[in-house]
Amino acid sequence: MIGPVRDNGYENQALRRIEQEYELLVTQAFLSGFSVVEISRAIGAKRALPIYRILQKRGLIGTSLKRTRFKGPAEMQGALRRMGLSFTQWCNSYGFDIRIAEAELTGTGTASASGIRQAAVRDFPGIYAKGKPSLDLEEWERQLSSATTGYSYRINWDQRLERYLGTIQGIEDLTVIGKYPSVVIMELVRVTWLLKAIDRLGGILNISPADEKSFVNSYTPAG
Repeated sequence: MIGPVRDNGYENQALRRIEQEYELLVTQAFLSGFSVVEISRAIGAKRALPIYRILQKRGLIGTSLKRTRFKGPAEMQGALRRMGLSFTQWCNSYGFDIRIAEAELTGTGTASASGIRQAAVRDFPGIYAKGKPSLDLEEWERQLSSATTGYSYRINWDQRLERYLGTIQGIEDLTVIGKYPSVVIMELVRVTWLLKAIDRLGGILNISPADEKSFVNSYTPAG
């Protein structure tokens, strides 16, 4: 997560407040029992690594080994790669011993009481759940990524500052300042994504992490 917008000494405190609220809700979701993968999926993030980094920064996930020979089961590697996570990071987010986790998930080790397989079923039901998963994750992710934000942008040239000023209708105290309109609009899009993620995180915090059906119904993408 990048810091507040700065341009020629101007700092956007409203944007920083939005970022702080987002990171706080990510933290609350994790402390409530949701995994890094579940949080990423709930907010429609294509990559889980930014969530992982936020939780590491807040001391909720420890540092992990950068190099290891343990890669995890082959069927899980592709799913993790698409989310930008390594098997080591996935294990680290749960506090699993990577050696035990690989052995258990590849079938070369005995089932443990650590919840490794249960975690794999939660995060990757298409791979590990018995029978057909009740949730089509690919369809769910497509709906989230195509959902509209419902916000309108406006960009004006400020003669005094000699900068472009970007605003979002309904968020009066937020102004994005930039030399180029393309940079301003990209930042406005990022802000609306954060606001949408905040809304979704607020939804999942009202349900149980184990309730898959409620997890899906906690946010209905707008057309």
